[in-house]
Amino acid sequence: MSLLMPAGIGIVVAMVLLASVGATTFRDGNVALLLGYLCVWVPLLVAIGVTAFGVGRAAGEQSGAVRRFLRLSIRPIDLVWGIAVGLLTRTAASLIEIGVYGSMGTTGVSFGETVYDLWWLFGALLAPVLLAPLVEELFFRGLVLRAVHSQVVTRGSSGWAGVIAVAVSGLTFALMHLVTIEVGNAQTIVVVGVSTLIFGLAAASISLATGRIGGAIIAHVTFNGLVVVPALLAF
Repeated sequence: MSLLMPAGIGIVVAMVLLASVGATTFRDGNVALLLGYLCVWVPLLVAIGVTAFGVGRAAGEQSGAVRRFLRLSIRPIDLVWGIAVGLLTRTAASLIEIGVYGSMGTTGVSFGETVYDLWWLFGALLAPVLLAPLVEELFFRGLVLRAVHSQVVTRGSSGWAGVIAVAVSGLTFALMHLVTIEVGNAQTIVVVGVSTLIFGLAAASISLATGRIGGAIIAHVTFNGLVVVPALLAF
């Protein structure tokens, strides 16, 4: 079974479910928030699980085969790479906002009346700053990047494998973040699309260069945290 099959099915299902939730009106905003995340995380995690089963079986159930395939490891230097990439890509995203909107932070997170309960902890901190970066990096930089790279190498185009894998990983990452944006909202499409594409390409590049996704996870935490934390402090 091609590793691209579960990855492709996972991202398509996630985008369809996410679009469906985005087009539905919910009385409870917390329910909408939770469903929005689950519609992305569940298909992506299932795709990772299916791949893990296939890789483990192909390796004769060798311990660590899946972890090695996903490059799921982190070293101290990954903190440096990750924070640097997160800062640089968030700066680029802010400059794009200024260029399109005339001001920075137009697409940032904002909080209304705050109720310090589990819903708030999940929606304000855990989901965007910790859980989403981990799940999305496991999928886009762990599964998609490696699956595409392996497929291209298998087809005898090893010289282009890195470039193609980084491009596919970055583009699919950006497309997923555009699903819930209204088609007529051209400015937001440009800002979100270009910003997430830049980050996706950068995260894929450091993952491919280091052979690990640790740096990409740290970069994603930094990239998202630089939007969420200032909004919380401003509140």
